[in-house]
Amino acid sequence: MFNNSAQMKSAIKELHNNKESTKAQIVAISGIEGSGKRELTEKIAAALRLDGLNVAVIHTDDWEASKDVRFNIMNSPEEYYLNAYRFDEMFEELILPLKLFGSIKTSVNLDDAESPRTVDYHFNNIDIILIEGVYLLQESYLDLYDYSCWVKSNFETARKRLHEQVNIEESQEALVNLFELLIKPAGQYHLYADDPIGNSRSIYLEEAQLDNE
Repeated sequence: MFNNSAQMKSAIKELHNNKESTKAQIVAISGIEGSGKRELTEKIAAALRLDGLNVAVIHTDDWEASKDVRFNIMNSPEEYYLNAYRFDEMFEELILPLKLFGSIKTSVNLDDAESPRTVDYHFNNIDIILIEGVYLLQESYLDLYDYSCWVKSNFETARKRLHEQVNIEESQEALVNLFELLIKPAGQYHLYADDPIGNSRSIYLEEAQLDNE
């Protein structure tokens, strides 16, 4: 178990130093919504770059499904878990070509996503691909990763972290409802169906959380 980004960086760098292939290595950093995955990933990427490695950071939020699919009022938590992100497209169009060739230039359009935008990717001579997001440790994707980490958090801490990211009162209320009715149950389904904790190569738990246990 790791409790700081420096330990995680060292483990990933050791993996890189011992690799037998020239291909980029894929590292999945996952956890429930609001567990702090993005912040941890950015810290690890910065530390690896300081050590001279070329790192590509991919956020799965940039591959979310359209609003109509993602927040369909008929969605069950299981359907949200299965359809909220376009993982197959992400791997086929970005991750696997980047692993194979080490470089890529492409973009993804999210005109109908919750936050409409176009995300451009331009990577050259990449050593390590860090993918950050929920539901990455589904059984069907595990063999694609050279290393994986589960960012351990409880749902109450995650809900508070998500709540702090929204400033408008009405949006906060909507977020709480969305979290309790869809995001939290979908996360619980993922924990039950995939055992991501058991299937990850490492567990990350912040020191502050360790002190509270």
